Amino acid sequence: MNDASPRGREPRIHIRPSFSIGVQDVGQILQYAEQIERLGFDGVFVGDRMLAQAQAGGRVVYSSTMIEVTTIMAAMAARTSRIQVGVLVYIVPYRRPLQIAKIFASLDTLAQGRIVMGAGVGWNAKEFEALGIDMAERGPRFEEAIPLIRRLWSGASVTFEGRFSKLQDVSIGPPSPRPGGPPIWMASFAPSHSLDFSNGFSEPIRRALLRVGRLADGWAPLTYSASAKRRITPEQLGRAWGIVCEGATAAGRDPAAIDVVHSDWIYVLDGPGAEQRAYDAVRTFFTGDWQQALDTYIIGTPDEVVRRMLAQTACVDRPVDAYLITPIGNEQSQLDLIHQRVAPALRAAGRR
Repeated sequence: MNDASPRGREPRIHIRPSFSIGVQDVGQILQYAEQIERLGFDGVFVGDRMLAQAQAGGRVVYSSTMIEVTTIMAAMAARTSRIQVGVLVYIVPYRRPLQIAKIFASLDTLAQGRIVMGAGVGWNAKEFEALGIDMAERGPRFEEAIPLIRRLWSGASVTFEGRFSKLQDVSIGPPSPRPGGPPIWMASFAPSHSLDFSNGFSEPIRRALLRVGRLADGWAPLTYSASAKRRITPEQLGRAWGIVCEGATAAGRDPAAIDVVHSDWIYVLDGPGAEQRAYDAVRTFFTGDWQQALDTYIIGTPDEVVRRMLAQTACVDRPVDAYLITPIGNEQSQLDLIHQRVAPALRAAGRR
């Protein structure tokens, strides 16, 4: 069961609190999840970081104080009853497949089938180093783990011998309450990437996109680079989707079965002093100046935000199934503006 709406219907709208939430008061993020449900959004998502800073090439890409992701997902699931509760993305190579299967089957049981597992290979070298995991093995670890996790979710006895995992007649209980388990979304690209694909995609990126086509229920590519302070172009995003479809077809899958999820960070400008408030919010985690913030994130009036979000996926040759919006900063006014001005326009555009 995929998270996003069936074809021909309006897209779902999910919200992901930005990094700073939960630092001062853990109750704030739970109240935020409850409010997201009350306002009629379709899901709440969180991120997965081990360390307080995300680094690439010895440079700090952003600061990221976060509660452990599955802990906060369990709390959110307990405080809500309707919305999806998800992670984008859970770094699979950091954990054993058996652990992941057990944790997410338990979460999905607690949430009564409302969990989405966004899964990624990881990019933060400092975290791989701290965990004692060879970063060069992240792709093979991921590819071996995902099919194994799905088998374990069924509750059936599993015997498996691979490069990184060896299991002899093991099963988990309870299994996931849904056939096939929670939908698995996969990202592409990373905040550490340049997103400069003027000369085409590198072979590692091409392999990663083909992997999405083989393994994912949903594709949620990163559209911006916090380190390079730029965005991927719509044309490049469209070409990336073409490679995902190529991977799906080669694996005997229908690309139409893969949901397209547009994930983005936004700030909606409204009223006097809005630009200063936006920049103050960006500076809590972003190292660039105001112009670089405008080049990296979607910042503008409600109409400008909607226009830019729709333009971002204009070259993907099928409708967006879901939006995952991260408000920059956690002002109440931002959630209200997204609820009142941005989400209705995105839903209406999806119906056309």
